Amino acid sequence: MLVLGIIFLVLGAIGTVYGIGQVSTPIEGTSNFLGISCIFFGVILLIMGIMLILSRKSERWRGRTKNVTNAKEFTLVVVQIIILYIFWAINPNYLSLNNIRNIFNSAFVVGTIAVGMSCLLISGKLDLSAGNTGMLAGVLVSLLLRDNLPWGAAVIIVLLFGAVTGLFNAALVNGLNFTAFIATLAVSTIYGGLALVLTNAQTIPIGNQSFWRLASANVFGVFPLPFFIMIILLIAYGILLSNTRFGRRVYMVGGNASAARLAGINPKKVTTILYINNSVIACVVGILVAARMHMGSPSAISGSDLDAITASVLGGVAYTGGVGNMLGVTIGILVLTSFQNGLVVVGLDSFYQIVAKGLLLIAALTLDFYREKARLKALKTGQAEEPPITAE
Repeated sequence: MLVLGIIFLVLGAIGTVYGIGQVSTPIEGTSNFLGISCIFFGVILLIMGIMLILSRKSERWRGRTKNVTNAKEFTLVVVQIIILYIFWAINPNYLSLNNIRNIFNSAFVVGTIAVGMSCLLISGKLDLSAGNTGMLAGVLVSLLLRDNLPWGAAVIIVLLFGAVTGLFNAALVNGLNFTAFIATLAVSTIYGGLALVLTNAQTIPIGNQSFWRLASANVFGVFPLPFFIMIILLIAYGILLSNTRFGRRVYMVGGNASAARLAGINPKKVTTILYINNSVIACVVGILVAARMHMGSPSAISGSDLDAITASVLGGVAYTGGVGNMLGVTIGILVLTSFQNGLVVVGLDSFYQIVAKGLLLIAALTLDFYREKARLKALKTGQAEEPPITAE
């Protein structure tokens, strides 16, 4: 395999340098498809060959290789590579710098909402109002700025609105014991209608140029500032979930709320904090989207909560709670957004794009079902080695 990888790399380099093997792609005409494809597969074969040689020579490397290939994130990385290759093969501009920026911009909306949503899912709860909460936040900030309120004050007011929304969702779910699905869907419907009432179904322009800069700046000339904020949040919440007492409580509540209660944890308190957190994050997204669009729209980011759920479940977060991490969520976000962007780049009709997104959600839930089934089977047979979670 190692030799085969080297052969592919050499052939690909020769083909790329001398223009051998140029073919016509369906969209962009002639490109050096074969040469770059040889390099692509050559790198994969080379890595696999090196891992195979190391695993044969050392028991330690054999164990490491097995751990890597058995990890759910490994499967997602393979899927991501396949997606990138297929869409690039159809349209080479798919991996252009401008389109990569587009992927990062679209990843910000879904990814940032997925940060709060995945925490809720791990705790065994759900929030279908996040998309419309963020959309209404964008409308509210545009209305406040239209009345010449300083953008800093407007942002604070909207974030407080998000906190109140999260508290209201928690009151419906934890206080009145409504089903999370129905309660948050009702709030989402109310906010969707309220946004139309406040705007008369029209966009609200924003003329504050200093506010625009919240979303227009680029970090290192490549990463849009909102995408960079998403990465910071993913890292921060990853540390929070894996290395703090509160994070362990989130997992315990999602895994078994009754056992958590017996261990001295208040599940309702934990999920109330997570509902508030989720709604505030949704408002951050709505504010930044309004800054990027230079207006508040009664249709912006509506429905992005479903995409966030898809990305979270794809990333290994169990829909039933108790399982998941931010590394998997990050890869799930990239898989989802690169897939959606690819559908646009190859020119697929928008109606079929909706169908494809629905199929991807079903695939994610199916994958989650079999992952959970395998985990429970491993627990029953004593093969799962999970560290104990303490309330501290």
